[in-house]
Amino acid sequence: MSEEKGKFDIAVKISDDYYKAYLSIEFNSNASVKSEEIIKLLKDKNIIFGLKYNIIEEVCKNSKTVFNELIAEGLPHENGLDAKIDFTVSKEHRAKPQLLEDGRVDFKNMGFVEAVKAGDVLAIKTPATKGKNGTTVTGKVIRAKDGKEAVFKIGKNMRLSADGLQAIAEVDGTILFDNDKISVIQMLEIKGDVGVETGNINFQGQVIINGNVTSGYSIECDGDLVINGVVEGATLRTNGSLVISRGIQGHDNANIYCEGNLTSNFINSATVFSRGDIETGAIMNSIVKSDGKITVKGKKGLIVGGDITSKSDIEANVVGSEMGIITSIKLGVDIEVIEELKALTTEVKEKMEMHDKLDKSIKLLKVKVSQNPEDERSLFMLNKYGVSFTELDEQLNEKRMRLKMLNELVNNIRGAQLKARTIYPGTRVKIGSTSYYVKYEMTHTIITKDRGEIVAIGF
Repeated sequence: MSEEKGKFDIAVKISDDYYKAYLSIEFNSNASVKSEEIIKLLKDKNIIFGLKYNIIEEVCKNSKTVFNELIAEGLPHENGLDAKIDFTVSKEHRAKPQLLEDGRVDFKNMGFVEAVKAGDVLAIKTPATKGKNGTTVTGKVIRAKDGKEAVFKIGKNMRLSADGLQAIAEVDGTILFDNDKISVIQMLEIKGDVGVETGNINFQGQVIINGNVTSGYSIECDGDLVINGVVEGATLRTNGSLVISRGIQGHDNANIYCEGNLTSNFINSATVFSRGDIETGAIMNSIVKSDGKITVKGKKGLIVGGDITSKSDIEANVVGSEMGIITSIKLGVDIEVIEELKALTTEVKEKMEMHDKLDKSIKLLKVKVSQNPEDERSLFMLNKYGVSFTELDEQLNEKRMRLKMLNELVNNIRGAQLKARTIYPGTRVKIGSTSYYVKYEMTHTIITKDRGEIVAIGF
């Protein structure tokens, strides 16, 4: 806005957020203005808060032209800060093999276990702050927002400090994260082998074995399982991750199951199932199934023989052997889906055979009853078979629908791939329901599915 007062021009501008007002005034000749006039002009324009009277006085005293002089300043609102929780330990702590200069992979010194002591602070909360209201130069109150609160998620063997700002371990143990929920699980450490002296191990926390797990024995645990020796023909089952520093020499009797990631120096003559990723230096003559990615790296990086299944990708240095050993690779489907598909296919086939037999029996019984309506046994059997046929028919329809869905799921897989520097003849790759047979040696190859067909491309 601009106005002429005698021999001067005056203008007042308010910022877009209404927290500042600026004065511009240009004097002509020896004109002057009184502070009361400027204050009245400001108030006429509803600028009533945060007036800078000292600036106004100085402008009037000097009678010098000013441009966009800050003449009033409100009190900006300040929104409160959200509470935040900082963990003093890493949530992503996991085993990671180290690649050595000579090409070997160190599966022993991986820094897997992060131990804590009772009383250790594992997480700290910075509380939310209250918002501070603001006032514009026009006197309007701007309400600020308070920060949002954050709630600790604590599990077993954890407590909160008296002020509620710290999550503290109650026992010695190791950390278990379930998203942001933190627990401390107690640890069982065995200095030597699992075998005659220990018997089978069943423990609710984490287990560390500093020796071997000998044939015929088993370990079950709820936490992570770390074995610093060799696993022979043993049974392992863990609800956490599994690390085997020296590898699995299964003698066709090792059965391994883990809910998390599995890391092993090598896997030989064993049956292995992991719901997470598998990382190893070699897989030989084994049945290996993963709901994640399978990576076979290191000096050998070899997959030879057996049946290897991954929901995601399989990456290795070498797949198969020069001798043409049959090596089966399956990609892109959950292990449970594959198993269900196999079982359901068999079940549907059996039910269809039973369905056909019942249908034939019912037809024969209908002929008998029509010829002799007083044949009570035939009439009874006809009713009985009729009920069974109806129930079987309903079951068969349900099974067929499920089988159709699973087949569609398997047939429409995308993205899964086998990547290797060398793939030898004798390797069979199956992605969904489509198969690919390697007939000649392939180098630096990715085998994947594109537009319903399996293709081999270089990298």
